[in-house]
Amino acid sequence: MGALLCKDCSHAQEDVPQPRVDSRAGGRPVVDSQPGKFLAQVKLFKRLREGEMPALASACEAVSFKAGDEVIREGDNGDAFFVIRSGDAIVAVAGKQVALLKEGDYFGENALLRDEPRTATIRAKSELWTYKISRAKFEEMGLREKLDFPQRKAVGGGAMKQLEVKPPSEKSAEERKLMVDALKKNDNLQSCVPLDDSKITQLVDAAWKETVPIGTEIIKEGDLSADYFYIVQQGKFSISVSKKEGQSSDAAQAAAQNIGVVSAGGSFGELALLYVAPRAATVRALEAAVVWVVDRKTFKTVLAKSADSIAKEYIKYLDKVQLLSKLKPDEKEAVAKALTEMSFSKGEEIFQQGEQGEDFYILVDGEVAVVKDGSEQTKLKATAAQASMFGERALLTKEPRAATIRVTSEAAKALVMDKVTFDMILGPLEDLNKRSQDAPSVLTKKNEVKPKVEGGAESFEILVQ
Repeated sequence: MGALLCKDCSHAQEDVPQPRVDSRAGGRPVVDSQPGKFLAQVKLFKRLREGEMPALASACEAVSFKAGDEVIREGDNGDAFFVIRSGDAIVAVAGKQVALLKEGDYFGENALLRDEPRTATIRAKSELWTYKISRAKFEEMGLREKLDFPQRKAVGGGAMKQLEVKPPSEKSAEERKLMVDALKKNDNLQSCVPLDDSKITQLVDAAWKETVPIGTEIIKEGDLSADYFYIVQQGKFSISVSKKEGQSSDAAQAAAQNIGVVSAGGSFGELALLYVAPRAATVRALEAAVVWVVDRKTFKTVLAKSADSIAKEYIKYLDKVQLLSKLKPDEKEAVAKALTEMSFSKGEEIFQQGEQGEDFYILVDGEVAVVKDGSEQTKLKATAAQASMFGERALLTKEPRAATIRVTSEAAKALVMDKVTFDMILGPLEDLNKRSQDAPSVLTKKNEVKPKVEGGAESFEILVQ
């Protein structure tokens, strides 16, 4: 795994580069330069008093990892958290990449805060340099009380450039028709937030035209800076994904697998804007192309009213879930906005008896059978007036499923929430249900904290629990 660079940082001088010998790399000398100055720039540590920074610097342990090394593994017990000094790291849950961490990001603290197993695997994408703080030092310095660890998954890594927004371009009748048709046939948009004519017109009106030279990577897989949605006016773009996680960037590019082509009348880039997720694929211009661009802020603003109205409908379902009865109104709204709609076919098993529970379901259309030990116990049916819920204890504990849920209607539709997402939004449900009745919402404090803008750069953090 990682190469230990510093056996004891307690004697390190804050502003003097200290040579470290990497005993696992053939005694290669490594310079660990000014950890105190670097840590002082990490937003997480801004609350510490100036006099506490040297102590923090001396408490940390410098650790490096080679590309492909696992820093922490999902399910393991944690005894340290890490701050990235340089390099990139992949965040994977159940083997699937969900984020990319960069310089200034931190991870692993939830294992110290709550004594929980690691909820994700962190793997070095490139050579990775980190500062590691052990559980003992974490407790000794009182970091649990001194630092503000948000429970929500935030956006981005390190510093981001301000979003560039250009004035809308003039559009001919033919160009407008192409854009309208592209938006209407984008299944991801239509399934998440149905677009009426008014919303489509607003998106078309706001778009500007750009030319894209051949070979340009307009989107890069894993990038968290998802700023734009694109509609292709002219030309072709290849869509490719890496075959394997943990490779060097050169190896990943060589192993990239083409999964499709987007040509005139197609669109891409919506998923990362809708779900605040890393880009799922690399999009490269196969020839000189022309695209229409909509920026993230406009995209989200136009869709917000539709999303809010849908969330209000979902809240009605959540109000009937006894396990969620102690959630505050704004907390239920946050959960409602994170629900995912899934469709199932007749005979499909939504989950099986005995498997580990990870998702909670609200059946909003169709009928399912509850089967235990091979025998049907009852049926659940969703109507226009009443939804049916099942699997809600998965939000509390990952205990084995007590029964199999099988679709008996021709089709069924359910809203789904997984425990990892729920915990990222609000924190553990067990803690929420232990609160006193007059306790404030866990979102109140977060909503009061604004991103700090310095020199035209907005600072954000990614929290990996």
